[in-house]
Amino acid sequence: MAYVPKIQVEPLQKYTREYTNNTGTISTWYYDRSITTKGPYRVEHKYTKEYLDSLKEKKKKRLKTK
Repeated sequence: MAYVPKIQVEPLQKYTREYTNNTGTISTWYYDRSITTKGPYRVEHKYTKEYLDSLKEKKKKRLKTK
C-alpha cells in the first residue's frame, strides 16, 4: 500500500452561523478572521411578530402597575 499524505485544510476566513431559540428569534453571527479571531464581529437578531407583540403587552402591563 502506498502512503497517502493527509491534505491540510485551511480554516474558513469568513462564515456565518444561524441560531434559532424557542421563541422563534433568529440570531445570525458573522465571523471574519481578518477582523478578529476571538469571536463574531457582528450579530443580527430577527424577532418574530408574535415575540414583539408579547413584549408590547408586557410593557403595557408594567406601565399600568406604576
